[in-house]
Amino acid sequence: MANTNTPEIDASQNSRKPSKRLLLLSFCLCVIGAGGGFFAQSSGALDFNRNATLTGRVEAASQTRPDVAFVEIPTLIVTLPLNAKNNHLRFTALIEVPREHQKDVEFLMPRIQDILNGYLRALTAEDIEGPGALFKIRLHLFRRIAMVVGLGKASSLLVTEFILN
Repeated sequence: MANTNTPEIDASQNSRKPSKRLLLLSFCLCVIGAGGGFFAQSSGALDFNRNATLTGRVEAASQTRPDVAFVEIPTLIVTLPLNAKNNHLRFTALIEVPREHQKDVEFLMPRIQDILNGYLRALTAEDIEGPGALFKIRLHLFRRIAMVVGLGKASSLLVTEFILN
């Protein structure tokens, strides 16, 4: 049989009151952290005065700016295939060229537009609407532009508008 004379243990007796040691320890750690932060800031280990360093970086970057020009390709509007979700593609881009070749690329702009129109009109709905479509199209277009203007005369193709509607 169970012993009915056993005193029941009260839950309030088992719970401990929060000790003052924990409060004192957290206060000491806060003081040490604040002192360490102050020392790091005053000794220069932490640099919160970034405006001076940022302006120095901007000046250094402007001195090493590459000598390039951007030639604008006029906006192309292409009708998409019948099975595409959209009806038209509006495409605008810039060609990054070394400044000494800018006039050559501007002179060849009618050929560049012809090549771009031909390629964009030949695309299927899967080519335009698939994952990574813009990246693939940009690579193909740049390759065609480099073939028209010559190697080394075009550095990059920067797409500024690629709108499907």
